[in-house]
This record gives sequence, C-alpha cells and structure tokens, in this order.
Amino acid sequence: MLLATLAGCSSTKSVPPGDYLYIGGDIKVNSTAPETDTKALETELAASIRPQPNISFLGMRPKLWIYNAMGGNRERKGVANWIKTRLGEPPVLLSEAHPDRVQGQMINRAYNNGYFSPTLEHSLDTTSKRKMARVHYTATVGKQYTIQHIQFPQGNDSLSIAIRETEPQSLLKVNDPYKLETMIAERLRVDEILKEKGFFFFDEDYLVYHVDSTQNNKVSIYIRVKDTTPPKALIPYRYQQVSVYTDYSLNDTLGDTQPPVQFKDYKYYPDEETFKARTILNAVFIENGDLYSRKRHLQTVNRLMDLGTFKFAEVRFTPRDSAGLDGRLNADILLTQAKKKSVRAEVQMVQKSNGYTGPGITVSFRNRNAFRGAELLMLNLVGSFETLVSGDSTRTSGLTSYEVGADAELHIPRIISPFNIRISNSMYQPRTRFMLGFRFIDRREFFQQNSFNFEYGYTWRQRATTEININPVQVQYSKLLNATPEFLEQLEDRPFLARAFDQQLIIGGNYRFVYNTQGIPGRKHQFYISPGFDGSGGLWGLFYRVKNKRPADPENPNQFRGQTLSQYVKLDLETRYYFNITDKLVLATRLLGGYGLPYGNSTVLPYIKQYGIGGPNSIRAFPARSIGPGVYNPIQSLNGENPVAQSFTYFDQTGDIRIEGNAEFRFPLLDPYLKGAVFVDAGNIWLVNEDPSRPGGKFSGNFMSQLAIGAGAGVRVDVQFFVIRVDLAYPLRDPTYPNGDRPSSGLFGTGVLNLAIGYPF
Repeated sequence: MLLATLAGCSSTKSVPPGDYLYIGGDIKVNSTAPETDTKALETELAASIRPQPNISFLGMRPKLWIYNAMGGNRERKGVANWIKTRLGEPPVLLSEAHPDRVQGQMINRAYNNGYFSPTLEHSLDTTSKRKMARVHYTATVGKQYTIQHIQFPQGNDSLSIAIRETEPQSLLKVNDPYKLETMIAERLRVDEILKEKGFFFFDEDYLVYHVDSTQNNKVSIYIRVKDTTPPKALIPYRYQQVSVYTDYSLNDTLGDTQPPVQFKDYKYYPDEETFKARTILNAVFIENGDLYSRKRHLQTVNRLMDLGTFKFAEVRFTPRDSAGLDGRLNADILLTQAKKKSVRAEVQMVQKSNGYTGPGITVSFRNRNAFRGAELLMLNLVGSFETLVSGDSTRTSGLTSYEVGADAELHIPRIISPFNIRISNSMYQPRTRFMLGFRFIDRREFFQQNSFNFEYGYTWRQRATTEININPVQVQYSKLLNATPEFLEQLEDRPFLARAFDQQLIIGGNYRFVYNTQGIPGRKHQFYISPGFDGSGGLWGLFYRVKNKRPADPENPNQFRGQTLSQYVKLDLETRYYFNITDKLVLATRLLGGYGLPYGNSTVLPYIKQYGIGGPNSIRAFPARSIGPGVYNPIQSLNGENPVAQSFTYFDQTGDIRIEGNAEFRFPLLDPYLKGAVFVDAGNIWLVNEDPSRPGGKFSGNFMSQLAIGAGAGVRVDVQFFVIRVDLAYPLRDPTYPNGDRPSSGLFGTGVLNLAIGYPF
C-alpha cells in the first residue's frame, strides 16, 4: 500500500495545476424495459470512452513513472530523451477526456442498436489531494426497437430482380433487433452476390435504407437503389474479349504491334517463346461470354501470382463502347515477368550437439521457368567437413566427417496424374513436385554411407488456412559401406542400432494436412493443427504375402529385387495454440505427438525415420538428441567403455514414440524490435519394442514420470523478416535421475544457452 501511495504521488508529478490525471471512465445503463440486456449495451457504449488512461499495473503506472523520472515535461536530450519518449509516456489528463463528446458518441451507438430515445449524463469523481479523476457515465434507455417488415426493391429491371433473388439469404429478419451493424453487413452481402452476377460497376453505396418507426417500438425497413445510381451500374456485363500480355511493363501502352497467338478464344501476346499459352491460361478463370465474377477475377490474379514467375499480375477491364451501356467488357490480363534465374551460395559454420564442428557450403541454382511452363527447377550442391572437438574427457577429439550431396526439385504448376484434374474452386495454384537426391557421408573412423531418395507428390491450398501435401511415391535407399571394426563391434552390442544401420529400402508414401489461422489478422485465438501419416512396404508386403502364401518376418524378410524392404507406419500430430492477450502479449503453446510402428520385415524404424528430442527448437534445457529413450542413460550403460564407443552415443538416443509440450509467454522489451520470453518445455521419446542394450527405453504406463522438463528465459531481435533468438534454459527434471537421487537444488546441471534463427514454434 505504501508503494502504491508513493507511486501515485509520483504519477501526478507532471500534472499541470488545475488539471487531473485521468484514470479512466465507466458506464452504467438503466432501462425502463426489464427485458433490456443492459450488460451487453454497457459493453457496446464503453467502446466510446476516450482516451485510454496510462498503463497501470497493481495501481502503479510504470511508463508514466519513467516519463516523470526522466524530467517529465522538461525537454531532455540524448539518451534521457530517448528513454523518456520510447519507454515512458506522458500523463493522460482529464482535460483531454471531453465527456460531452463521449456522450454524443454513446448516443449514436445507442441509436445504432435500436434505442432511439436515450438520455446520457456524466459525473466527475475527483480527489484534489491525489490529483486523479474518473468519469462516470449513466445512460437511460427504453425498449429496443425491432423489425416488423422488410421490403426489397420492387422494380422489374435486371438489378431489382437480382437484388430480390438474394432475399432468402438476407441477414435482416423480422422480429430481430434493429442494428445498424447488421444493415451495413446486408449491403455488403448484396453487393458481393451482385458482383458474381455480372454487375461490375455496382457499389454497395448505391443501396439505401428507408426506415419508418411506429409507436410500439417497431420499424419497417425499405431497401432502395439510389436515384443517382449511374446507368452502367444497373446492368450486368459479360466478357467480349479476353487478352493476355505476358511481357507487360509498367511503362507500356497496349497495342496490337504484332499478331497474337490465338489459343481457344483468347488472344495471347506476344508469342510462346517464353511461356506456353496452355500453361499460363490454365491459371485463368475468365472466358469470353462469361458474366463478370469478382471471385473468378480475384482467383485469376491469385493463381497467376502463385505461379511464382511473375512480379505483378493485373486484370484491366474496359467497356467495349465508350458509353459502356451494351453490357460488354474487354479484359486485358497484364503480366510483368520476374527474374528467371538466380544462383545463391551459402557458407556455414556448424556446431552439432554430438560435438562435431566444421564449415559447410551450399550452392543453389533456381530457374522459375525451366520448360516454358512456369516450372520451378531447383538444384542444390552441398558439402561439409566436420571434426569432433570436445572438452569432455569421455570423448575422443580429432574424429572427422565429410559429407557431399546433390538434389534436384521440380515444381510443376498443375496436377500431373493419369486423370484430368483441375482444382477450379481454389484461390491457389496446385503443384506437382518431383525430388531426387543423393548423399555420401564419410565418418572416417566409423563408416561410409550412401543414400538416395526420390519423391513424387502434390501440394495445394484449398483456402488461406489449409494446405494439403500428398506424396504417393516415396523411395529412400541407404547402404552402409566400409564400416570399421570398432564401429561393427558397437553394432554387435546394440542389435537395435545395428538394424537401424542395415541396408534399407523404403517404398511408400506420406500425407500431411495443415490448418493454420496465424495469417488472419486481429484474431485473439489462433490455431495450427497438422496431422501426418508416413508408411512403407504396405502394398508390396501384401503382394508378397499373396504371392508366397505366407507372412514375412525379420528372419524371412520381404524383398524387392534382392533388397530388404522396410515396413512401418508412422503417425504424427502437431498442434499449436496462440492466445493474443493484447497486440504485444502472447501466450504460445505447442503439443507434439508421434507414434511409429515397425512390422513385418522390421523390428525398428529406419534410423532416418526415428524421433530425437532436445535442442533449440525442442526442449531447450537439453542439447539436441540428448534425452531418452525413456530413462536410458547411454553414459552409464557404457560403464567406462573406450572413448571411441562414447563418441557416438547420440546414435542411441532415438525412439519410435514422441510426446512433447511447450509453453512460452512472449512480451515486448524495447519496442519495436527487442522482445522477451519465459518458457517451459517437457517431453521424451520411447521405444515400441524392448531393447536390452537400452534399458528403460520402452514405453510404459508411468511415462509421465519419465518426462524431461526444462524452463528458462530468452530475448529475440525481431525485425519482422528476420529473427535472432537467444534462450537460456535450465533442466528441472532429468529422466535419467532416479527420484531419490535428484539434486536438492531442483536443478539438473548447468544452464544451456541456445542461439537460433526464428521462433521455436
């Protein structure tokens, strides 16, 4: 109480004589009609109260305190002025509240909600000793007016008929309360429907309402078209000629300088040397003779921009005749090309959680129009050199690793399948994706490994919040080469790990669905939900079983051209929830779950499909792949074995099941770029089948007691397009510690500092 009193005195330090510090206002609604929802009306009228008082926390006003501490109304320079203006805020005064103006706005809001005879009063609650003031508003209203009759335009012209056809879906209903907000939404609804019926020049402002009130708190609403509406807004329009210009520049003037390519009914300029007409027009949804449709218009622009090969896309509409009264439009589609080819080189210095450190380089080539059909071709060459550098006495330094690889991706802006599929109701361009890649790894003291992968699939967005990725064909092949005796000895001691490094052939597919509302501005609650499925060997295993009339097992595996086929199914689910407390305060949460089941040929998932946990985007209090499975502790299990064996214990810390949860509270530190966060992470991985070499790794009913838990805080430099993140986290529970042996401090080891790019989720 003493601190609050002192803070209050400090808050009024810069209030001018004769004025008061404005600490807010409130509204009380009284009604002569008992059925009036006074609470809802109070919420509506309270939105008119201005201005907003100084930010307050537990009776204290920290930003105002900073302003006063830095000199208040006195002019300052340098750092003091920056602190005062950026971290502080001047006092909000009673003289700025203007209660009479606020009352007028409240009366307007009451009228707009069907209360036509309100009375408003206000009173001031001031204390000369503390120099603070609050404004109390009181409203008295009668019975709310309701709608008793609605009439749409009665004329026989095409516009009146089209408007009347929208009546069954009207937002205005008899016996509903009179609300201006509903009437505005009704005009927008009618205009939206008319735009799909060809009324290109119509605007919602051409619709007006005539409202008659009665003595029994009823109103009749008459919807009319303004008498001053232009003649061309009264008629629907059809396309006379649609033309496409694929080399348009912003300084160009349209002219038929050379004969166009005639493709169906379209005029296509200048030729097909750069873009094939069929591909570009596959993204066009307006045709000669069609009624104008705003949806098809916007869909055409979105699809053309989504091709990724144009910098700008515009559809320019002009009436066929100068008066514009014959109901005919010419549509010119103007496309400005983006740069076709680019080369990018990226040099990296990487330090991994397993102790390997070294440089890497990636060279990427991109062609946005590889085969004249807006195909995106990406070629990547990667190479890296790493050496094991560790101050840990249990590890051997100087071990080296090389990696080289190449991959190619081709994105084709249409669905390629045996069937003619054109997704015509989406605003986004569907794509077919082909990917082929190769990697060679040389872990000099352990092994060499070749791996190949190929994927063929589709991706499309049905709407802004949903995305679907289907890869019906997924082929991955890896082969272990030149394994050293030391490495083979470790595999003999770890049969499950040995199976993970076996020569592997994956033939299957995967599917992922994404629902994401983060891109919708102004939403208090935002969600991200992404389930996924991955599988291998199902169809081939069924064929093999029918052909050989017996099921396969690891001792008698199914084979494809002499190669053992991996068989598994894997389900994943990621959910995120963002609670936007204010524009700048966010509570972000995430829950991850995954389950992989090997069957048939396999007793363990392929190594590249197994789960790992920990690291800067996972449980930040533990290094990457340093948790689990279960309560397994690789260092204790080695029981003093040679350092070579301990140098790759991270191989063991993978699993078939994953559960992980994260919560993070985000807040501003120094607007607009420096932000802070406090967080807590929990999770672990487990095995589906028992592994004697990894005791305690199998999933069991007491999995909750085996969760690793960490907490910490961090700062982010967020410049919108780029985020640098630094997090310091401490382990609160380590599953490798038995309950009786937990440290008395509650902390399991020292903090882990994470430096990363982007938010963790």
